[in-house]
Amino acid sequence: MIKGVNKQILEVTNTDNPYFEKIIFFVKPEYKNEDTKKLQKEAESLAATAQKPPKVKMSKRQIIRLLLNSMLFTLAGCALTFLINMLLK
Repeated sequence: MIKGVNKQILEVTNTDNPYFEKIIFFVKPEYKNEDTKKLQKEAESLAATAQKPPKVKMSKRQIIRLLLNSMLFTLAGCALTFLINMLLK
């Protein structure tokens, strides 16, 4: 469907993509009088080529920090377990 006041907007709601609910296209002013079906077909073809977003890669520093935090929390858990066992004896 095409709607809008100052700008022509084309909204595609059937994206067939698990990541995107709908896609909104702003039609260039020189093509606002173009055939609606042609614009809709072009928008749907562009929407079909949309890919999932790239994975966020962790830096080496983030990985090292994650590993150190995991080890520290594990050691803290072991120390607490040891202390509780000593108190209950």
